[in-house]
Amino acid sequence: MNGFLAGTAGLQAAPEMTERLPFWLFWLLLCVILLLLAFIFLRDKDLRRRLSSFLSGARRRMIRLRLQSKINREKEKKASLWKELGKKAWSEDLTPGCIAVECSKLAAYEEEMHVHQMAWHEIYSRIEALGREHEETVGRFRALLKEQEDARKPFGEDMKALAARKSETLDAIGGAAWEIDSAEAQIKALDREARSAEDNRKIPDLEKAARLNKIQEKASLLAGRIGALQAKVPLLHKERQDIERRQRDIEARIEVFDGRTKEIQDELQAANRSHERELREWLRNKERAQDKIVEIQRLMEPLYETMGRVLDEARVEQDSLAVIYFQIDAVNKTSKDIEARIERLR
Repeated sequence: MNGFLAGTAGLQAAPEMTERLPFWLFWLLLCVILLLLAFIFLRDKDLRRRLSSFLSGARRRMIRLRLQSKINREKEKKASLWKELGKKAWSEDLTPGCIAVECSKLAAYEEEMHVHQMAWHEIYSRIEALGREHEETVGRFRALLKEQEDARKPFGEDMKALAARKSETLDAIGGAAWEIDSAEAQIKALDREARSAEDNRKIPDLEKAARLNKIQEKASLLAGRIGALQAKVPLLHKERQDIERRQRDIEARIEVFDGRTKEIQDELQAANRSHERELREWLRNKERAQDKIVEIQRLMEPLYETMGRVLDEARVEQDSLAVIYFQIDAVNKTSKDIEARIERLR
């Protein structure tokens, strides 16, 4: 141990020696110190034994932990086999006296679960029927909407045709008014031209008469055109009024169809809302029935395990249970072997 202390002191002094010794000499001394430490370790049996005991103890603890984990898995496997054994016995109506209490409880649970299963099937059937009824209702409303749409369509086409005709009539009225104004302006211009020609003494009488006759002819033509247009304008206005009257009549008819369509759409929306409310309620009932069934199944699981454990202890003779008994025996043997290994590691 004195040599070990001296080696430690040498390590502490090594940084100071590096300031005075060559670099290679520092590493040489370090190697010598390490060799001395190894030599001391090899000669000290007690130190080697304590280190070996520490390392082997840690290894044994790790092995025990792994073995304990295996035992836990075997226990879970055995519990699962007990459940399987209990379910097998219950499914085959094996009710020996040792499991009479558990069988009585399971019978009560199965009766209650049957009630909830019947309720679930009734609810499911009602949900399906509700869906079919709603599809029929929606189909009926859609047929009514299609009927209104088909009946309204000709009136809509008539409205488009009347609107186009009214636009043409208004254009014709506007064109006639513009043409009348233009013709009247031309007549006024011809009148001024005629007065100017009459007042012009430089123009010979013969030429003046010819020019006045020509102006008179143009003015007569323009006056005739104005008369024709003025006679046509009232007819155009009458046609416009007839178109507007027909438009009002058709609009009234279309409003009737639109009103009926709106009523059908409102009725359809109300039917959809009613269906959604009723469907949500039935779905909640279905979920409650499912929860009851799942809860009863959860309560039955421990009973199956208890039945399996009791049957395993009693070893009731039954060919259908022999295979499960064999599997349980295999699990027991494996568990005992693991427990024996754990005992040896202590």
